[in-house]
Amino acid sequence: MFMKKYIQTKNLPTIFDISTDYFSQRMNKEFIEGIHYFIPPTKSKTKKVVLWSIEALENWIKNYQADDEVKALLDRR
Repeated sequence: MFMKKYIQTKNLPTIFDISTDYFSQRMNKEFIEGIHYFIPPTKSKTKKVVLWSIEALENWIKNYQADDEVKALLDRR
């Protein structure tokens, strides 16, 4: 059986039973772009799709945080 790796914001409640606001309010705070979510390149000025990593969100919810070394590397970007 094929498991999805990524999901759009509007579909997050179907997997996690948590509102989309919960995720959106934590973007660039607890959830880090490039780890928990991605914004694919687009030519549209108004519409941007946000794809969430199901595995990264599951790990975050289960309290498996990235170690300090990984966080330090991400902060250098």
